[in-house]
Amino acid sequence: MIYIHIMRLVLVFFFLGNLFTCGQGKTIAEKLGYRADAKLLIIHADDLGVSHSENMASIYAMENGPVNSGSIMVPCPWFPEIADYAKKNQTLDLGLHLTLTSEWDFYKWGPVSSRDAVTSLVNSKGYFFSSVDSLSMFAKPLEVELELRNQISKAKKTGIDITHLDTHMAAVTGRPEYTEAYIRLGREFKLPVLLDKRILTETNEELKSLLDDNTVMMDFIHMASPADYENGMKEYYSSLLRKLEPGLNCLLIHLAYDNYEMKGVTINHTYYASDWRQADFDFFTSKECIEIIRQEGIVLVSWRELRDKITRTE
Repeated sequence: MIYIHIMRLVLVFFFLGNLFTCGQGKTIAEKLGYRADAKLLIIHADDLGVSHSENMASIYAMENGPVNSGSIMVPCPWFPEIADYAKKNQTLDLGLHLTLTSEWDFYKWGPVSSRDAVTSLVNSKGYFFSSVDSLSMFAKPLEVELELRNQISKAKKTGIDITHLDTHMAAVTGRPEYTEAYIRLGREFKLPVLLDKRILTETNEELKSLLDDNTVMMDFIHMASPADYENGMKEYYSSLLRKLEPGLNCLLIHLAYDNYEMKGVTINHTYYASDWRQADFDFFTSKECIEIIRQEGIVLVSWRELRDKITRTE
């Protein structure tokens, strides 16, 4: 289900690339100071803040391996821990995993806004909906934008130097109005947002008006599917890195330790569960991963570079 929502993100945003295929000047690689045909990669750890296990595994991988980006879920129980770490480590590349859903069976969270102000975003128990489909059915666009804004504001108040915005379970693609709010907030706070330009879909004039030469778009967004997990994560990631195409790539991964805490968080879930996250951690802290990146001439870039060299240039 999570994979389906990520693919929805890819589908919704491809038309954005079509707006830039004619007449645009330098490529993203050239704007960052690399060759136009460079293989640029962000190795991006999702879901920081969801648990202590997720935080510790992600921090270790960023400090000791090639993982060079992470995104924080502000509404989640372990946000204070990762916020404190981010405040003390200002050079790291940490953005916000804007959150509108709460997918696990017994481990739940809700909005940072007053529930009275965003009643359409919560279920009868006061939590976010478990699925993007339910969110899209009930959530009012103005309340979605209010909640996203409040998540950004809360993160800023804790001292996080936010490098970018992305979206948990691709929830901001549920309705065009949500997507417009997502992009507007990126422009308002001068932050790049995760956008993909591969799959052509219907254009939206409101979205078009929000894009300019400072808009950053990924050439490719990669994430393991349930089928990839069944076939072996090491095989999937090794093959992906060896076949990486030139352009700006973002690889979404989920790092955690397969311990009692994470088993409890993800209980009853076969995919994206505790053992999946341990497999991600194992590969991206391995010498083999680092060696493949070196052999393939992959250039690791960060959201911070994209923010400071593209989004925030005049």
